[in-house]
Amino acid sequence: MIESIVFYHDPAIAGDQSAEADWKRRGLYMGPQFSELDEGVQVLFERYLEERGINTALAHFIPDYIEHKEQREYLKWLESVREFVAA
Repeated sequence: MIESIVFYHDPAIAGDQSAEADWKRRGLYMGPQFSELDEGVQVLFERYLEERGINTALAHFIPDYIEHKEQREYLKWLESVREFVAA
């Protein structure tokens, strides 16, 4: 589900995780709610994302992948704790 679409003139601001970039992002206009856009604009944005592989299948894949990754990290952590306790 798309809630909003933000446009950044400077692509570095979008990916930068620094406090300065976060501060700059907060000062920008975030645009209207997606549901408030004209229906034709909504359809075009959805088509744009679909053409780039951002679709329902991806939305279903992400939680599954996160669970898999978390489980893998948890097992690594357990192994590290076991090695520490055994030492």
